Amino acid sequence: MSEMEQPRLASALAQKVVDTIAPTINRNVNIMNAHGVIIASTDAARIGTLHEGSAQAIRRDEVIRVSQADGSAGTQPGVNVPFALNDQLCGVVGVTGAPHEVEPLAGLIALTVQLLINQEREHSRSARRETEARDIISALIAGRAAPEVIDRSLSAHGLRGPKQIEAWIPRSVEEPLLEQPAKEHVRTSWINLSGAYWRLCAASKPAFAPEHANQERSLVSATVESASELMAETEALRAVLRYPNLVPRGSQRKMWSREIAVAIARTPARSLEHVATAAQRLNAEQARTLLLVATAASMSQAATDLHIHRNTLVQRLERISQVSGIDVRQSSQFLKLQHGIYARVALSQLDIF
Repeated sequence: MSEMEQPRLASALAQKVVDTIAPTINRNVNIMNAHGVIIASTDAARIGTLHEGSAQAIRRDEVIRVSQADGSAGTQPGVNVPFALNDQLCGVVGVTGAPHEVEPLAGLIALTVQLLINQEREHSRSARRETEARDIISALIAGRAAPEVIDRSLSAHGLRGPKQIEAWIPRSVEEPLLEQPAKEHVRTSWINLSGAYWRLCAASKPAFAPEHANQERSLVSATVESASELMAETEALRAVLRYPNLVPRGSQRKMWSREIAVAIARTPARSLEHVATAAQRLNAEQARTLLLVATAASMSQAATDLHIHRNTLVQRLERISQVSGIDVRQSSQFLKLQHGIYARVALSQLDIF
């Protein structure tokens, strides 16, 4: 429902309010719609009939108090309190009894109805937004929708400008972070698809707080503008997710290479064993050493990251060359060894990410 649309008072919701409140206050209660027709009542026979007092309250947009019963008109002492949503009258609450006694009750019931309607509308809107987000993410993962269709859907969803997509493999389906709600124009909620939880974000922000990041396996795309770029990024993430061991924890991201992970994930399964042979003789510690050297700005930085002396690092690399039979001083051979390590990770022979 759009923000400008006339708020609608559902009879089921109104009757629920009546059934809950009336026994407590021991009064007859009627709830009328914006036309003055009774849609909920303690007297079921009156539902669907016109309530003159409420019609008057709507016309005048004010509380109508009836002090004396009028048998010919079928009215009883009581009060009729109109209520509005978005500055639009949408109903009236009527309660029988001395006006000075029941007016506060009628006002409270009207407020309750307003709150429930807003709650119902927000729930309905949230459900619709989640469905829209699921449709967009599904289309991105499938990769078959036209970019212009994706662009229109993103725009309608409020995700304009720079955006990114995230994929997360939580340690438990009961992880509280999965309940994080969508935030208008900023992010969707997490959507469970294709073996992971996915989320679209409008800006580049950390997916997790520092206290959570180190142990979480997640992938974050580059920040892009167009739908075609976003589709390409999603396809790359989906490829890596075929091999969950390739998805890095936050604590291991420093030595992780997205480019190599994507390349290995796209390697035909029958070829992975062949690629893995280059690193077959390396243990986990040697593999980590090599990958930290590959991603560090310098040998000194790699030694610092490993908490060892630079000379010790040089000795380790020499040992890696001896064990693997590959000269790591040659860039092409060094890269071959990195691919071998990632292939072994994909094949669940190493657990280093």
